[in-house]
Amino acid sequence: MKLNDEILEKYKSGFGVNHPKESMCDEEWLFSKEHSSNTKLVFLGYDANLFPMRDFSEWPETDWKQKVIRTALKRTEDFKGEVWLDNVKIKEVTE
Repeated sequence: MKLNDEILEKYKSGFGVNHPKESMCDEEWLFSKEHSSNTKLVFLGYDANLFPMRDFSEWPETDWKQKVIRTALKRTEDFKGEVWLDNVKIKEVTE
């Protein structure tokens, strides 16, 4: 199924998570067109140098991980489908 142009336009820029003290620790979460659909958004994590990070499921439970999740949920708050960070579903389908 072709990805809806409105969804693609709205989310194609992905989102960033900025570290409060060290810009070298900033992250970019890039929209994955090939893994997303009209009911599922997938963002893949990259470090400040755009090097792929390890899968989100391998991250320890920390305040930083929760900040990434909160940032992603804020960015996608009006999307009614699933939201994934790498291989972790952080939002279910809503009505």
